[in-house]
Amino acid sequence: MKKVVVLGLTLMLLLAVVGCGKAAQKNDVPPAATNAANGSPEEAPAELNVLVFETPNLTAQYWDAAIKRFTDKHPNIKINKIVSPDIDRTKYAKQLLATGQFPDVLMSVNVSDFLASNSLLAFDEQYLDKVPGSRSLAIDGKVYKLPWGGQTIPYIYYNKKMFEEAGITAEPKTWAEFLDVVEKLKAAGKTPLLHGGAKDPWTTTMMLDAIISTDVYSVEPDWVNKRKNGEVKFSDPLFKDAVLKWKELHDSKSFNSDGLSIGYSQLQDAFLKGKGAMYPMGSWFIAAADAQTDIEIGVFPVPTDDGSVIIPYLVDGPASVSATTKYPEAAQLFASEFVIDSATILEVVKSDALIPLEGQDLEFTFSPLFQKVLDITNQGKKVNVFTWESGDAAMIAGMTDEINKSAQNIIMGKSVDSELSLLDQKWDDIAKRMVK
Repeated sequence: MKKVVVLGLTLMLLLAVVGCGKAAQKNDVPPAATNAANGSPEEAPAELNVLVFETPNLTAQYWDAAIKRFTDKHPNIKINKIVSPDIDRTKYAKQLLATGQFPDVLMSVNVSDFLASNSLLAFDEQYLDKVPGSRSLAIDGKVYKLPWGGQTIPYIYYNKKMFEEAGITAEPKTWAEFLDVVEKLKAAGKTPLLHGGAKDPWTTTMMLDAIISTDVYSVEPDWVNKRKNGEVKFSDPLFKDAVLKWKELHDSKSFNSDGLSIGYSQLQDAFLKGKGAMYPMGSWFIAAADAQTDIEIGVFPVPTDDGSVIIPYLVDGPASVSATTKYPEAAQLFASEFVIDSATILEVVKSDALIPLEGQDLEFTFSPLFQKVLDITNQGKKVNVFTWESGDAAMIAGMTDEINKSAQNIIMGKSVDSELSLLDQKWDDIAKRMVK
């Protein structure tokens, strides 16, 4: 196991936050809570509503502890925690926006869904300077969300015992080798691949996202922006061939038959209980894998036609700020300190297997599985993650939901051609509404 220590930068960043002077007020917005040059308590009190989401990995205690660390440093800023009723915090944030209850700070919402309504505040330069990798999330030169780490979405995690029982002696590197693994698992009476659906439609498309990321984005890394400019389409051969690869797996009954009826938690539980041999999932799964002792788990990147290692990789983070907050400086201060707080980041590395960014002050011993993911990630060519893109490469608002719907329609018998044509039509319709 390898210990990683990335020293110094975060501490300096935190000191810079403490030492910053009072920023200029914007328009007629009430003055925000800011730090005086000598590090004294804020000159004016502020009260922020912060939307969070809770999962088995990111618990209520996690958010509470992070908030307390901030308020202990800034006692004049009060934080009211608002919890999304389910993991779809973007949907809940839209409901709050529609009812005039939009929070001051929002954690891990889909930025593109709020740009048309001008609902998010672009971060000031002084806050961007404090956060490693912040400008990688810029949209038209403005940053609406602050990053805190990286994720691979997905790699393929596998049950080593099930592979051994099926006579599989090596991890597949090419797509042909992968299909051979699938057939050997089926011949041994095992379910090769697992996917979900139900209330978590993104779990349906994990393998599809992987194939499109490796096959399309490795050839056309700027595919989304080309689609925005009308230069490519979903129905083009390059994209269609990637979808047909995925459909072939479904047609050959390589996935669990109950996929569309189970959600994310049930899906993860099914893999950990040995109900499927391979599990395409984001790197956050490492935390759950390391926490159990029932099965031995391996991992490999999604195989490609020629065996090259292509890594669907995302740098992202949780913190966005409302454009209508009464306290823009206090909200930006909270957002920026949240994503550079070493204790906050370390906890999410432990609990959600966040991949640390260069410049973060962490000391952590990675598990063998986590270390292998890091090694693979460092060896391959990184590309954007289909439907998980960020910054200028992000999908236009609403398209990810449409893609998830089309994927489930294909599983239920709709033709690939008709669904891809429908996606092209949906994209064009949404784009026209955005212009208006």
